[in-house]
Amino acid sequence: MRACNVIIRDKHYHEMHHALGCPWPDEIMGETYRNYFAIDADTETATRMRASPHWTGGTKKFGMVYFSVTDQGKRALIDHMQANVTVPARYAITFRHYDGCKLVPARSRSAAKYASYLAAEIEWPFIEYAAEIKSVRLHSVAINPAPATP
Repeated sequence: MRACNVIIRDKHYHEMHHALGCPWPDEIMGETYRNYFAIDADTETATRMRASPHWTGGTKKFGMVYFSVTDQGKRALIDHMQANVTVPARYAITFRHYDGCKLVPARSRSAAKYASYLAAEIEWPFIEYAAEIKSVRLHSVAINPAPATP
């Protein structure tokens, strides 16, 4: 699944999201792509991370300091994203002649079909690709969706 590429304006939460590999909100408490943030030891950011309960104390390796997000930090990140970040809904798409399912972020079921088509990198016409789709189901709801424009 693609990373959750969202805009997190608060630097502290942005760094935690990045350290975890940019997971979707429902994936943060589970096993993520990664859990580390490497930085020079003598920086203002490293000092701030050492003082925060959202980060481990940091370990020195290869001339850098590596921090990991704590469970308390993960919960705080989820709360922050739910209150302040716009996250699109994700749809699970299954196909008639292929096993498995594909998750795509989109605003609607029809937009999910088209987003899946664009990500497929095939040379079929869209109508043929759409004919292979068996179902499109909501996997996770949007958080703070942008208001529809008139």
